[in-house]
Amino acid sequence: MENRRRQTVGTIPHPILIYCFEERSFRYSGGKFQNAEIKYRLRTPKTVRFGQRYPLVVHLHGIGQAGSENISTLIHLHSILPLMIGPERQDFFMLVVQNPRATPGWFFRPTEDGTLDVLMAAIDHVVAQNPIDRRRITVTGVSSGGWGVWELILRHPDMFAGAVPTACSAPPPSQRLAALTRTPIWSIVNRGDRQVNPETIHTAMRLINSAGGSMALTEANAPGHNAWRPAMEDYNCFRWMLAQRRGSWFSPSPGVIVYNTPHSLLLVPLMYIFPFGIIIFLLRGEISELFQRVRERISKG
Repeated sequence: MENRRRQTVGTIPHPILIYCFEERSFRYSGGKFQNAEIKYRLRTPKTVRFGQRYPLVVHLHGIGQAGSENISTLIHLHSILPLMIGPERQDFFMLVVQNPRATPGWFFRPTEDGTLDVLMAAIDHVVAQNPIDRRRITVTGVSSGGWGVWELILRHPDMFAGAVPTACSAPPPSQRLAALTRTPIWSIVNRGDRQVNPETIHTAMRLINSAGGSMALTEANAPGHNAWRPAMEDYNCFRWMLAQRRGSWFSPSPGVIVYNTPHSLLLVPLMYIFPFGIIIFLLRGEISELFQRVRERISKG
């Protein structure tokens, strides 16, 4: 089981991500969180066409992003900005729900805190309120969120068109694991991640594939725990998820990279340069005055 060390990745996501994900909420009626207002973030297609239904990607944050501000859950998603804006934009819904700090982990083992029950209620709510294709719901998660992915598909083996747990090990062999024959699973980890036991993933993969399922493991040649970055940037796991359709013979198998177009090589760096350019433009007067003061002090020597 993954330990509870906070992930040192910061707490503020890219400002354009906050713009892309609308803040919403619904009233939950069950379990420990009875009558609680559950906040979530939802990315919606730019144009929703009448009569058309769209994929839904569910993202589970890591243990360090639990809280109540409903913002830090987006910090791992800057690498998929090309899929949300610009010439490579794709039309899909994306749901991000935040765990409370009192129960920060999704966990593999069944728990009494009800966090996955709340997540399922959020999924049902979003699907009921929006034109979502139920055959194209996929789920991914980072670190503790990866464990949540495993438990979610174990509880609902017929619901998801694909699953991508990243930066986490796999559950031990069981009959529930062997029953995962209808959900394609792509596990992505770093070879240098000491928090992950690759042997558990190999064991789960052998069990699932021998039972007729479809699972693949990709080990990125990188140190540390941050496997979600190569998962998104090098292996394009989100494009893979958007290409999945439950029960389709034409969906790409786990481990098959759906390549980006060349725009993405430029768009991600520009997403960082653009906000700073706006700040410099707005503060150009103050910056000019500051330089003038510096020159005066230098000239006075």
